[in-house]
This record gives sequence, structure tokens and C-alpha cells, in this order.
Amino acid sequence: SVGPGAKYYETEWRKKPEYQGGFLLDGGVHFIAAMRQLLGQEAKMSQVAAFTAQLQPHLPPIDTINATVKLANGRSGTFSVSFGTTFSGAEYVVACQNGTVDVGFDKTIVKKGDKESSKDFLEDKNGVRQELKAWGESISQGKAHPLQTPQEALADLEVLESMIKSGEADGKAIELKLQ
Repeated sequence: SVGPGAKYYETEWRKKPEYQGGFLLDGGVHFIAAMRQLLGQEAKMSQVAAFTAQLQPHLPPIDTINATVKLANGRSGTFSVSFGTTFSGAEYVVACQNGTVDVGFDKTIVKKGDKESSKDFLEDKNGVRQELKAWGESISQGKAHPLQTPQEALADLEVLESMIKSGEADGKAIELKLQ
């Protein structure tokens, strides 16, 4: 849970959000960006349906999303993020045809059949350093990094805003257009 006194909570614009989604929109968009990057171009999202809740009174208007995501290829998966629970981890698990990919903050585990490989990311676990490096390279090269274009940011925001709208409509499926 993100509580009063926490470093990510203690800014006025986060304490009193005046925009849709509040703290969840601000922090959750980064999880959406990671999910979109992990899915890649071959598995674009086409629809979302979600339920939302406010579990903590200090995190209005909502702090939790539980969603189902439908891909353009017909497959589906789930997305869940909450800043209002006691769970503090983050994990992406993708079940593929021949195995699984499990991505955590500091480690990625790939299982294929009975074989498993892993890679630790102890120094760069949250991606901020890599993002800043890519941004700096964009400036020096005079062109945007492919993952940092305005179109990518809008696509990330579209997914999260659509989940929020779906939650407001009691789980109604929302079609995505910017993916």
C-alpha cells in the first residue's frame, strides 16, 4: 500500500488528484508500458474490460484495477495493479506455446520444456536508468527512441484510461484504437 509519508505519495498533485484515475493513472501507466513492451508488436491489445476499486481513502478516486485484456490475435490475459493493498511486488508472467517467461523487478526466468534459464538485473531493476539513457541518446541523435515516442505514450495511456472507463461502466469491454 502507498501510505501517507511514503516518498511517492508526498507530493501535492498526488495527494489531491484532479485528473481521472489519480495515483493509479500516474503510477499504473508505467506497468502498462512494460506490459505492452513485453507483448511486442505481434500481440497488440484490442480490448480491455476491468473492475476498479478504491481500497484506501487517501488514494482517490481509485487505487486498484483488475482487468482482462484481449489481444488482436484472439488470445487474452489478465492485468492487475493496486496501490491500495499490502502486496508490494511486481511480476509479469507470460505463458507461451513452449514455455513461460516470468519477469520480476530484478530477475527474468525463462522456462522451455524442462529447461530453465534466468538473468539477474540487480543494478537496473526498475528501468529508470535505461529510460534516461535512451532519452539522452535521443537528444544527442536528434530523433526519438522508438519506445519513447508520443505515439507510444498515448498508446500506454489509452490502455489505462480504457481500463478506468471500463471500471466506471461495471466491466464493459472497451475497444482500443491506438495500439
